[in-house]
Amino acid sequence: GSNDADGLFAGLPEAASTSCEPKKSLAEGPPKPVDTVRVLHLLKKHEASRRPSSWREKVIKRNLEEATHILKEFRKKLAACENAQRRQAEFERLARKESDCGSAHEGGALRFKRGMMQPAFEEAAFALQVNEMSGIVTTESGVHIILRLG
Repeated sequence: GSNDADGLFAGLPEAASTSCEPKKSLAEGPPKPVDTVRVLHLLKKHEASRRPSSWREKVIKRNLEEATHILKEFRKKLAACENAQRRQAEFERLARKESDCGSAHEGGALRFKRGMMQPAFEEAAFALQVNEMSGIVTTESGVHIILRLG
């Protein structure tokens, strides 16, 4: 019936759910859009990258297809993790070893605001739900997979 929610709120006095609302909505207005995200990412550069060199390899020779294939394999491995915690740990491990970004040393961790990253990367990161993993994201730097943490 229409009283499904009663159990949830049975212990609460009526006033608690309404008394603060008018004041709050006047002061704050609509909820602020999120302007900062925390992600893990793994970058694979290729010969056409803006700077085809990294801490891992002085001169990166792989092509875009090879870089994309490597990431797809990583993504399969990560998707197979049984829960978010495992996936995050595995992502960090892979990023430390395999990412062509300086963030590899932090397990691929990045925190950034809108306007700081290349548009494709930023859009992909902000579009993810927390604990959701992106598909392959292509930027001038190379190809990435992104796991949003917050």
